[in-house]
Amino acid sequence: MAKIKKVPAAKGDDADVSNNLHGAITKSVAQKVLNALAVKSEVRQKVYGKQSVYVINQEELNDMDSKIEELKKEVDKYKEKNRQLTSELAALNNSLTNEQCEERLKVLTEQNRKYEERLKELQSGTKQFSVDDAKRIDEKFEKNRKFWRQRKRMFDEIVSTILDAIDMKKKVFEDEELCIERDPIDINEDPLKDL
Repeated sequence: MAKIKKVPAAKGDDADVSNNLHGAITKSVAQKVLNALAVKSEVRQKVYGKQSVYVINQEELNDMDSKIEELKKEVDKYKEKNRQLTSELAALNNSLTNEQCEERLKVLTEQNRKYEERLKELQSGTKQFSVDDAKRIDEKFEKNRKFWRQRKRMFDEIVSTILDAIDMKKKVFEDEELCIERDPIDINEDPLKDL
């Protein structure tokens, strides 16, 4: 049950109503307005001797409370709808425009065409890689071969330094079980010459 709020009542004195309105209406006009409202049942009039007290109907206040709750629920509903529409608008603003989509489609179509051509070449077996690819592979091979030579030379220098220090011949050193593996391919020979 809703708690009944205590409503401050204006004193029934017409002069008090007139004074509360800062003299905007006169005492006689205030009396007529209050009597008219009492006749329409918009305010209740209680007469105590020569004085009248006017109060607002409490039922109307209860109705107003329920109406306020309904309006609050409606406001919440509209706020939620507004949030949804705002997020939808933001998503639409962040998406590509039709012109941007058409441009992107052209770029992707061209890319797809190039990939299809490349796929056909690879499937046919006529052209496995381009001249640029061959150059890149050759450069990488030469670079790795250079590292191979450098490391082989460093190993040979280290072994000869050790052999000088322990006064041992290279043949005797290699014959012992030291688990040193040599490259089966001569470093100065081109391993791809037969290809």
